Amino acid sequence: MFTLIYGWHNKPTFIPKQASKNKIRFSILIPVRNEAQNIATLLNDLSLQNLDKSNFEVLVLDDNSDDETAQIVKDLIAKMPYSLQLISVPAADSAHKKRAITLGVSRAKFEYIITTDGDCRVKKSWLSTFSNFIFHKEKTDKKALFVAGAVRLNHKRDFFAALQAAEFATLIGCGGAALNLGFPFTCNGANMAYSKKLFEKMGGYENKSDRNNEINNGYQISSGDDEFLLHKFYKNYPKNIFFLKSDKAIVETEAAQSWKQFYNQRKRWASKWNQHKKISHAAISIFVFLIQVFTLLMFIFISSDALNDNSFLINSELKKYLYLTFFIKMSIEFLFLSSILFFLKQLKAILTLPFWWFFYSFYAIFFGLVAQKKGYQWKGRKTK
Repeated sequence: MFTLIYGWHNKPTFIPKQASKNKIRFSILIPVRNEAQNIATLLNDLSLQNLDKSNFEVLVLDDNSDDETAQIVKDLIAKMPYSLQLISVPAADSAHKKRAITLGVSRAKFEYIITTDGDCRVKKSWLSTFSNFIFHKEKTDKKALFVAGAVRLNHKRDFFAALQAAEFATLIGCGGAALNLGFPFTCNGANMAYSKKLFEKMGGYENKSDRNNEINNGYQISSGDDEFLLHKFYKNYPKNIFFLKSDKAIVETEAAQSWKQFYNQRKRWASKWNQHKKISHAAISIFVFLIQVFTLLMFIFISSDALNDNSFLINSELKKYLYLTFFIKMSIEFLFLSSILFFLKQLKAILTLPFWWFFYSFYAIFFGLVAQKKGYQWKGRKTK
C-alpha cells in the first residue's frame, strides 16, 4: 500500500494549456445497449467540448438495443455540431463490447481512438485535456500510445451510491498508481485513448499466442475490453503507456441502482482475474484475495477478544500485534483513499470508509468465490 501511495503522488497532476493548436484528432467510440435514458445527455456534453469540432468524430455503436437508443441518436445526427454516426453491431454470443469496439475502430477515420460509455458524463475540457497530454508527450521521447483517464461514480444519490463511489475510487487510484510506477494492471474503458493504427497492427482483441504463450486478450469473455487491451499495449510498448492525472479529464458515471445490478456488475468485473496467462497479473488477484482472507481472520480474532476478555484464541502478545496491524492497515488505507477522493472531488465519500473496514473482506471473498461460476446478467441479457 505504501508503494501505491508513492505511485499516486509520484506524478504531478497534469495541467493542460488553455488553448490547444495541435492537430491531434479523435474518433470517440461509444458502445451502447439500452441507453435511451442517458445517450442524449452524453452527446450534448460532447457538443460543448472546447476542442475544435473538426478534430473529433463520434461513433455510437448500438449493440442490439431493444429500447429507443438508436432512434434518439438518429434524431440528433443533424443537430450536433460534430460528425455523429450510428453503427449497428451484429448480434453475437459473447464479447459484445469488444466486438462493438472492433467494428468502431474499423470505421474510425482519425488516428486516436477514445472510448467512453453511454451512461457517462464528460466535462467540456475532456477532449482538449487528452489532446494536450498526447501533444505534450509527442515532444518527448515517450510518445503516448495508450492513455488511461480517471472515472468516478456519482456519489450524491444516497449512501449506497457513496459506498460504491469509495470502493470504485480505490480501483481507479490503484490503477493510476500502478501505471505511474510502470506496472499497469487495470484501467477503465469509460475513459481511455489509444492509437488506432497500433490497435489494428496488434490484432485488436483477437486471441493470438506468441512463442511463450503469454498473450491472452480474454476475447472469449465479454468483460475486459479495457484491462486486456492495456496489457497488450504494455507488452508491445511498455514505455508508451500513461495515466492522465487531471481533474479536467475525469469521466463520471452512475453507481448501480439496485443490489441485483450491483451483484452482476461486480461479478462481471471479478470474472477477469483467471483469464490472465501472465503469472504476475493473476498473482496480484490471488495476493489481494489472500490479504482479504487474512484481514477477515484478524477481524474475527479481534472481535472475539472484544466480546470475551478470556478468549483462548489470542494470547496477550499476539493481541498486541493484531491491534497494531489492524490500526496500521486502517491508517494507510485512509491516507490512500483520501488522496484519491480529494483528486476526484468526492472527499465526502470518505465517511463510508469505516463500513468498508469492517465489511470489505467479506465482500471481496464473496465475489472472489462467486466469480468462479461463469455467467451473469447484464444490460438485459445473460452473458457468458
